[in-house]
Amino acid sequence: MARKFLMNAEGVHCRGLDPNNPCYAFYKKFYFFYGTLMDPATLAKVLGRSDQPVLRPAKITGYRCMMWGPYPALIDDRSGGTVHGIAYEVQSPEEVELLEAYETERYYDTGCSITLEDGTRVSGRTFKWYGKRDDLVEGAFSLEDWVAGKLLECGSEAPKKAFIYSEPGGQSTNRKFA
Repeated sequence: MARKFLMNAEGVHCRGLDPNNPCYAFYKKFYFFYGTLMDPATLAKVLGRSDQPVLRPAKITGYRCMMWGPYPALIDDRSGGTVHGIAYEVQSPEEVELLEAYETERYYDTGCSITLEDGTRVSGRTFKWYGKRDDLVEGAFSLEDWVAGKLLECGSEAPKKAFIYSEPGGQSTNRKFA
């Protein structure tokens, strides 16, 4: 009987998450970002989007960040630490592939519980450190400094903004989620 429920209408066995499998169904899901992908322009470029993605202030608990060169690395924190960042609802399996390619083999895609700014908790995904712990140093990632450095590389003197979030409807706000 159970075998019947593992088949689709054409009688194809449906087990696993292979996108080439006719049974595979992609569901939109939130991803939590805590580093360079908090910058809407960077995220749009990585995803190949011409529009600005909708980002929501969020946090995850049970983790902390260390630094791998100029980049943050998410690791477990048994003391219950909280990492603040943003949540983005991934729209397609292609977006997942683009995010995984951007994060490189030093990070892996894993499940997490995300708390949105309004207190809503959602099941989501994030990228955790997959390299050697010895490669990490104590430190904190500054989106403000990273964006300023990116702007200087481009020759722009635009003002620095610590946190830039886009709200549903396209409005941008500069605020820190506490």
